Amino acid sequence: MMRMLAWAALLAAGAASTSYAQFAKKLVPDFAQIQYAGSNGWIGLGAGYEFFHRHLRTNLQYGYVPPAKGGPLHLFSGAIFYQPVRIRSGSHFQINPLDFGFKGSYQFGNDYFFKLPSRYPPNYYWWKPAFRLHLATESSLTYKLRSNSGIRMLSAYLEFNTNDLYLVSYVLNAGSLGIREVVKAGIGLGLGF
Repeated sequence: MMRMLAWAALLAAGAASTSYAQFAKKLVPDFAQIQYAGSNGWIGLGAGYEFFHRHLRTNLQYGYVPPAKGGPLHLFSGAIFYQPVRIRSGSHFQINPLDFGFKGSYQFGNDYFFKLPSRYPPNYYWWKPAFRLHLATESSLTYKLRSNSGIRMLSAYLEFNTNDLYLVSYVLNAGSLGIREVVKAGIGLGLGF
């Protein structure tokens, strides 16, 4: 009887460790990225997941602006992008001409707030200085590596975005703001696992 219980315990431990390993593997992000500018700080680092045969991707990113560039500022953002079209060029290259997405970003610091401080009259600002919602597009060129290398792909991308405050200001002040003042650009590199 003791021998049978010992075997059962060993089998249960093996099954649990296999389940844990599979669960832990699912937590590992599908890709990592580094981005310069584009409403994510001067430099941003992030990681994310891909869904629906890699047509939908989400990511979280930490961005930083150093003092020499106007900071120090710390930002945290999350994004979701949809990739409607992929153009394959040979066996290794893929072009994504135009992905569409949404981002939300939060900026940390005493000058950025969600709730209006008491020094302002009620409804002084209609927006929250700490939080921005963005409309974004992204175009990328991807190089696919051999599947046994551990790294699945390398990607370079260009992102354009605007946020809720810029968009409303552009519409309400037609003619006084140029498109370059309300659309921000960023470039980045991605690494797929």
